[in-house]
Amino acid sequence: MRSTVLVYRDYGVGDLTNLMRGLKAYFKPYAITVGCTDAASILKENALNEDVFCFVMPGGAATPYLEKLKVQGNQKIREYIKQGGHYLGICAGAYYACSRVEFETDIKPLSIIREHELLDLVDVSAVGTLHKELDIKPYMKNEASAATVKLEWMEDHELHYAHYHGGPKFVSDNQKFEVLARYADLKSAPAAIIAQTFGKGRVVLSGVHFEDRGQDLEKALHAFRLDLKDASRIADVLRKNELSRKMLFNKIMSSFLR
Repeated sequence: MRSTVLVYRDYGVGDLTNLMRGLKAYFKPYAITVGCTDAASILKENALNEDVFCFVMPGGAATPYLEKLKVQGNQKIREYIKQGGHYLGICAGAYYACSRVEFETDIKPLSIIREHELLDLVDVSAVGTLHKELDIKPYMKNEASAATVKLEWMEDHELHYAHYHGGPKFVSDNQKFEVLARYADLKSAPAAIIAQTFGKGRVVLSGVHFEDRGQDLEKALHAFRLDLKDASRIADVLRKNELSRKMLFNKIMSSFLR
């Protein structure tokens, strides 16, 4: 049985504290260890081998991912999944796994449209950010461009709260993927979390940071010295709905164990 979860940690990756804590707590009962890897280990050391249960590409910035991994790294990731490994992409890691990226196309200095060099694990466009839909600022690294969003888990229609910060919605004319959750408060309820089989493996992509707890965001606000009512409200809503967020985390992880 595969016994390791590896999280990508290299140039472009954001803070992994919350993600690592959540993964370790979830997988401990299954005797699956959680560690990190980087581009060099993937390219030169066969890090994504038959012992790895899931490879996690976290939030941050997707452009540095492709700059470090390039064609050979992408091929190794794709082959790993084809042979039965799993892939979890969060925010930037979700953009990176799609066939097309449309990022801040209405803001010229921030605009990115990309159809090449991506992992192309799911034939879908990752379209973001959702700053207009959520009435927040375009992407910045602090909480000024973040929000609390409500998601509907499609299997049981339960509602869950999560931290949104720059992630995509998933759009496709030929939907071959499974929609696990939708943005419940947005017009037309676009896909927020999706899944698809790829070879013998499974790919799950999330537009939200389901790993972030409200109490963690409160600390981040202090670190950034932000005095923003909206940002404080985000942390407060998540803190009050921590059980809901944790249930969402568990549902996403359990989808790999089916």
